[in-house]
Amino acid sequence: MESVNKTAIDSASTVFEKVGEDYIGSKSRFGDILIGAPYSEAFVKTYANERKDVLVIPQTIEYTAFLRNEEMKKVAKSGQEAIKDRAQARRDEIVEQAKADVEGLREHGFYHTGIDSSKGNETYQVKVYYVEFIVDSKERKVTALVRRLNDKTPRHVGRAKAAPNDCFNAHIGKVIALRRSLGLAVPDEYLNAPQPTEVRVGDVIEVTLDSGEIEKKPVISLKAGSLNAHLPGRIIQYPSHYAKIINDSREEVGE
Repeated sequence: MESVNKTAIDSASTVFEKVGEDYIGSKSRFGDILIGAPYSEAFVKTYANERKDVLVIPQTIEYTAFLRNEEMKKVAKSGQEAIKDRAQARRDEIVEQAKADVEGLREHGFYHTGIDSSKGNETYQVKVYYVEFIVDSKERKVTALVRRLNDKTPRHVGRAKAAPNDCFNAHIGKVIALRRSLGLAVPDEYLNAPQPTEVRVGDVIEVTLDSGEIEKKPVISLKAGSLNAHLPGRIIQYPSHYAKIINDSREEVGE
């Protein structure tokens, strides 16, 4: 059985292994997947539909034994930190790109510079418009409301909602929702941004306690080897508990 699995892996161009809720890239002949980096189910489905010879491995004894051999361990050990840094840096770039994109689309509503009649709806192409956002962090969604000059109600509405296993980011949500409301294409980097790998002040984390209870709370400070998260009236450190970043918008800390 293991030899059959190895043959399948060797012949595949790209391999993802499902570990927990994430899909870990373990092979990429095209060079467009970070080895050891986590990807969402939505990303893997999109990627598999657009590429050939993509293998997604369930977490079975046979497959896991092969992927945990010494060679894979060496790759993971030597490249894991660099991979995390690259994934976080790329996410940071995408967030900044999203912010700039939103501001550019807002300005376009006033000045209409560089108009391309092949893109967007009529409002985007020739009308003066104003943008309002509704951010619902609890429901992990953003709504963009677009009004033309003298409109009392929104002319166009665009929505974006984070996938269940993805980290919510309001800035990425805003640009997706706004582009949809204006009839513009949404670039793939917004839809499939890497997940964050570095916890920062202002992030909201989901912490699994020893009891199995899950709590969500903002990170208010960072210390070596621990996270300081906030509960009403007190601060709790989480040096060893599993913590997952579920919101890295950090709007309340000026980002």
